[in-house]
This record gives sequence, C-alpha cells and structure tokens, in this order.
Amino acid sequence: MADAEMDLVDNAFVDPPGPDGTGQVAAAARTLTRSYDRNQILVICAEAGAGRRTAALRALRHAGVPKEQILWLVLDWDQPRAEQIPHTEKHGFVLDLTGYRTLTEDFYTGLADYQKDAESDSAFLIVLAEPSTWTPGTLTAAPVVSLTRPPAQQVAAAHLRHLAASREHWLDSAPLDDLLAPAAPAADAARLARLIARAKENGRAAVKEEFTDWRDHLENWFESYSREEDLRERALLLAAALLEQVPAQVVLAAADRLFTEVGGRLPPGGALAGRDLDKRLATIHARPVDDESISLEAEQHGLPAAVLKYVWQQRPQLRPVLLEWASQISAPNGIAVRHLRRIADCLVQLSLLPGGTTVRSVASALIENGRTAHRQLAVEILETMALHPVTGVAVRKQLYDWAHQKSTSQELIRAVGDICAGQLGQKYPRVALTRLRLLAARGDEVSVQAASDAVGALAAASDRRIMVMSEIIGWAESTDTDIRMAGARTFLALAEAGDVLLPPPDERESPGSLPTTLLGQLFVRGWRAVLQETALAESAHTRLASLLDSSQLSDEVVLPLAAALLVGSSTSSGVGRSRRRQLLDQLILEHVESPSGPAPAPAAGNQPPPLPG
Repeated sequence: MADAEMDLVDNAFVDPPGPDGTGQVAAAARTLTRSYDRNQILVICAEAGAGRRTAALRALRHAGVPKEQILWLVLDWDQPRAEQIPHTEKHGFVLDLTGYRTLTEDFYTGLADYQKDAESDSAFLIVLAEPSTWTPGTLTAAPVVSLTRPPAQQVAAAHLRHLAASREHWLDSAPLDDLLAPAAPAADAARLARLIARAKENGRAAVKEEFTDWRDHLENWFESYSREEDLRERALLLAAALLEQVPAQVVLAAADRLFTEVGGRLPPGGALAGRDLDKRLATIHARPVDDESISLEAEQHGLPAAVLKYVWQQRPQLRPVLLEWASQISAPNGIAVRHLRRIADCLVQLSLLPGGTTVRSVASALIENGRTAHRQLAVEILETMALHPVTGVAVRKQLYDWAHQKSTSQELIRAVGDICAGQLGQKYPRVALTRLRLLAARGDEVSVQAASDAVGALAAASDRRIMVMSEIIGWAESTDTDIRMAGARTFLALAEAGDVLLPPPDERESPGSLPTTLLGQLFVRGWRAVLQETALAESAHTRLASLLDSSQLSDEVVLPLAAALLVGSSTSSGVGRSRRRQLLDQLILEHVESPSGPAPAPAAGNQPPPLPG
C-alpha cells in the first residue's frame, strides 16, 4: 500500500456510526482482536463509493497488521476459491469481490478451513463485496459489517484537517461550498481535499475547475473556437493533451496529422505558414517548459486528461479517429514512437469512460488483423489495462481465455506471450505463468515458442529465476498429462534457446561434483522430467549431447549435470545408484573395446578418482 494512502487511513478515517453509536468499522474490527471467539475473516458489504477499501485497511491496522504486511490480492480465477487465498504469517489480505454476481457454496464453506489456517498463522482476511453478492445464509459464520456511506463533507474535512488544517474553511465558502452532495462517493471527497491542500493561496477557482474536469472552461473554449479556421488549434489542443511535456516539434507534427485525418488541408508553405508558436500556445492555454516541450499541465493542473475526456464524451463519432491517430503517431518510425507509454496510459484512462470498451476492442483488432505498424501500441494498451485496478480483472481474464481457446489466432497468441513477458510478468509473475502454461499446453510451434520466449525473459532476472524455474519444473512433474507436457516443452525450448536455465557463474559447481544449489537441482530435475516424455526424449537426448560436446561451455557447467543425471544424487535409491554404476562401467568397457583401439592404461599415481556414491 502507498505510504500516503496508509497515512490517511491512520489519521483521517471517518467511521460511520452504527446502531450503538460507535464506529461501524471499529466495532467490526474488534472481532479480529478479542481474546475469545476471535475471527480472522471480516466481510465488508457496501455499494461502490462507500469507502470499502479505506475501511478494509483501517480494520487491518486496528488488528495490528503493519502497513508493509497488508497485501491487496490480485484475482486470477474464474470463480473465487477459498483454498487459493494465502494466509502468510502475520499478514493481512484484502480480497475485493466487486463485480461477481454470485459466489459458490464451495467458496462460503471453504472459509471455515481458511479461518483455521489463518488462525494458526495469525493472518487476517478482509472480503469486500456488494450486498447483492454476499448471500451465504448459514454457510459461513464470518462477521459482516454493512457499511453505510460516510457524509462526503465529513470525509473531505477530516482529510483537510490532516493535510492542510488552515484550509478546512475552504469547503464552506464559494466557489467550493456546493461541489459535494451529501451522498457523493468518499473518493470524490478525498480528491477534493487533495486539490485544496496543494492549491495556490488564491487558487479556489482553479480547484473548482479541476474538480469538475475543467468542464466550464472546455465548454467555453470549444464554443469560442468552433469555426472552420479553428480546427488546427483544436487539433493542437488534443495533441498537447495526449503528448503532455513532449517536444514542440513532435506535438506540432502530431497535431497536423490529426488535422489531416479529419479532412483538413494544411496551408502551403509548411512550417513557414500560420501563426507563431507562442500565439498558438496562448490560444490553447499551454506554455513551453524544459527547453522546448509543451505543457498544458503547467498552466492548468489536470487539463490534459480533462481535454481527452471531454472530447471522448462530447464527440463519440471521433473516437475511432482518435484511436487510429494515436496508433499512427506511435507506430515504428512514427513521430511519437518514443512516447508510447504516455499514449498508452492516456488511452487506458479513456477506456474507463462510457464507450471505453472501444479501446480494448480496437487494440485487440490491431493485433489480430496483423497490423504490424500499430501492434506495439496495442500490446502496450492491453498490458497497461491488465495492471489497472479497474480494468485489470477483465483484461487478465481475456488473456487467459486467449491462451486457452483453440480458435485464438497466432497474432493474439504472440501478444499474450509479449504481455506476460512484460510488466504483467514482472509485477505478477505467477499470474503471467498461468497463462504461459496454457500457451505451452497448446503444443503448436507458435504457442510453445511464445511461451518459452516469455518464460526465458522472466527467468533472466536473477531475483525471479528460482521462482520461475520451480514453476516450470512443477509443470513438468505434474500428474496431469497436458500440464506435464507443457512444462517439458517449455523446459526443452529454453534449453535449446541457450543457457537461460543454466546456473549463473557464481552458483555453478566444481567439476565432477553433484549440484547442491537449488537452481542446480532444479536444472537436473528438469532434464529428468523431459527425458521421461517419449515424444520429447529424442530431442532431449540431442540437446544433452550438444551440451556435453560444446566447447563453449566449461567443465564447471557440464560435468555436474552429467554426474547428476548419470550417477544420481544423495536422494537416489540404492538400486538406482547401482544400476547407474553398472551403466557407467558398461559405457567405459564399450569405449575400451571400440575399434579405435584399447584405451591406454593410466600411469602409476594417476588413477582416476572413485565415482561418487
């Protein structure tokens, strides 16, 4: 959790009073700390906007959970399953089930087992749900707090008392006194308090403008610049909003591109035509910053996002044009290709608005239709949406479905691999690996390659290598045929691609020794699992032979692997080790009796060392 958020939870929380006059959350949280009949689970039921997230964090802090040990769970399932909820010792978890219409009986009854596990580990779970969703009947005894929405004015005042106490009276004076309706969402109240706290001393009017997304300002501006000759300035405003703090040359070129997209004709004379830059920037209320970058934010905080939101809502017929334009300028060799992340972030914000599903649909179509020039932006959009707290659940499920469905195109398969290898895999590696396992299980060359490339990218980071390797070996040793083959294929593809799976130099064993590090043991287990798959055995033997024959790999890399596979390890049975020794003796005998002639006897004092085991 962010430090600023937890600071407000600890110091500015408004707890709506319950029937007995005490705070609802405080009363419910006492069930987590009492010495008798203590609960490890608390359910907070309320409609969106009632402050459920803040209430959950407050309850965990009341239970004594340190803020660094409070974790927000990332959902990665079709239906919630209690057995998959973690109960790490002395940690607190928040599970947000908003969006689920119903919950299964197994989930409710499974909470009884979770209560026992969590109690033994001193862990806590806060479940957030809508009242229509949480209908357990007698299936669970988890206590429920039916949270009422706190008055918005009280929330804003409490936040201001903590953030900027001297400005609390701003809430009661014009032009801010009528911004918050009593039933406004708690998040709106918190946002207004933040805007007041950071405003300039004479900035009350600017606070109102930003809180209302600059609606009055934008209505007046678009009304004032509604003539045909104003279209270039409108295009410049949109380009500046999309490319906040981007060099002027790029913004101007992007604006001209949008102008031509809507049928405008640039005047003859190119860069010599038209008004000077300063006058054009003054028209759109922007100014140059950082040498020659253009900023709307510097003059009017929050204006870039407000411009895009206003146009998206007021001109729905322009939405496909905006998305096509953004794709063109961010394509390889496009004028704004270096600002891909900024563009993707802006489009994701548009996806949260009414009609926002268009953004995801267009991104998917750009990939599936093989539009290579626009693919990079499309992948970036889906990746950003997969990590967003609002769109994340739906997009991660879409990635799961694409990886699982037999009808998924090769272009989308590669995109799933790229997204899992990127920020999604870096932030939530297990979520990414679940989808990569489904890709690998498909069995076709494109899917296996996409999965192995992504797994290799994740395993390249030393802090994730053991976790990724453990996951892959777990697949390869599974009792499920499809999962086992997915693991074996992925391991073999990585082995054929290079030394991604080899232990790093500082973890490699001495020549002839058996692997003792966890990574070395996983490496050996992987090869054993692959060699047991009949369909892959020939390829595996070929790759192993190339490893042993490679002059580019040192003895420190190859010999421990050969010894572990051939001779066994300390965990091998007596029968297994005996058979391996017999095999080794047989191989030596065959070499001595080969047509190339008998091997020379070793010189005195130069006898080979005894074999391990």
